[in-house]
Amino acid sequence: MTEKFGYIIYGTIDNVISNIQKCEGKHRQQVCYSTYHNALTQICFDCKLIRSNIDFEKEKSESEK
Repeated sequence: MTEKFGYIIYGTIDNVISNIQKCEGKHRQQVCYSTYHNALTQICFDCKLIRSNIDFEKEKSESEK
């Protein structure tokens, strides 16, 4: 069985943190910080969502310039 996860981009790390806190103690989740991207990413297994401040499309278009 394959489950799909949604991906939500939040503009700042603080916005990601506030959403992490909504799930804390209620949902199974994993959170990681990337020093390379200066980004915080949460995978919430109960919400079936990945929340991050990494905008891959924006990064891709900027690297093509």
